Amino acid sequence: MTFLYAFITVLAWGTWFAPSQKIQFRNLHIRTFYVTSANLVLALIVWLIRGGPAITAATFWLPFSGGLIWSVSGYCAFVAIEKLGLARAVGIWTPLNIIVGLVWGALLFDEFGTLGGRGRWLLLISLVAIIAGILLIILARGGESKSATGKPLALGLLGALGAGILWGTYFIPIRISQASMWVASWPMAIGMWVAGLLLLALAGGGVPKLAHRRDYLLVALSGLLWGIGNYGMLLLTEAIGTGKGFTISQLGVAINAMVGIFWLKDPRPGTRAAWITGAGVLLAMVGGIVLGNLK
Repeated sequence: MTFLYAFITVLAWGTWFAPSQKIQFRNLHIRTFYVTSANLVLALIVWLIRGGPAITAATFWLPFSGGLIWSVSGYCAFVAIEKLGLARAVGIWTPLNIIVGLVWGALLFDEFGTLGGRGRWLLLISLVAIIAGILLIILARGGESKSATGKPLALGLLGALGAGILWGTYFIPIRISQASMWVASWPMAIGMWVAGLLLLALAGGGVPKLAHRRDYLLVALSGLLWGIGNYGMLLLTEAIGTGKGFTISQLGVAINAMVGIFWLKDPRPGTRAAWITGAGVLLAMVGGIVLGNLK
């Protein structure tokens, strides 16, 4: 089951961005609003199908706060992408996501404390492999980066750091609440949607209309895929621990890279960038397998 949770998470989080990639949004807050709306509907359906288990104050407000953190993280990520370019922004926040998730796991849930000398070396090797693989994937697509200096650079770095810290933290309130993810995902989805709506209002986006009817379906599909990946990630962290589970979930970047090569043709198959990307995917996957099998 652990392998299944990891497979679902990595596959869903590796593909959720693709369906809405080519939609022309007036501003990026509109994308966040529709993604969180689709995730809200999915969470409600799942909650109702499972019989709507009772939600207490603790199992509502802690996951709700996690949803707020997620949407603020998304805002930080959009600022980073705008100021730094996609490749540089992701290159900063993804390794930071991994480090923050591991630190929270060690500090709050006493993970990795029972590892022996061999286990600690394997942990270090797996982390180096995962981060190196992710950086290879990102650097191979370095043409997406923008040249930023001065204030834009500072804002971009702050945005990337915010995304790295907060996206590595949003699921922690759920673990602290000790609620089942089937219970916690509903209030978390409400928090995501509320924060997405507030950010849209603050940005002055107005009525979030899209150009074509199919655009609504595509951006909704993005939200559903993200929501499915989130269920998988929460199950994975319950099964093998916060630090290990969240680190493995970041391997969705590798799937995203393969989607970019073979579907979006970015970079084009057969090019040097595509080969470097493939090497990064392989390296990150090997690191993930080693980490997932640590006892």
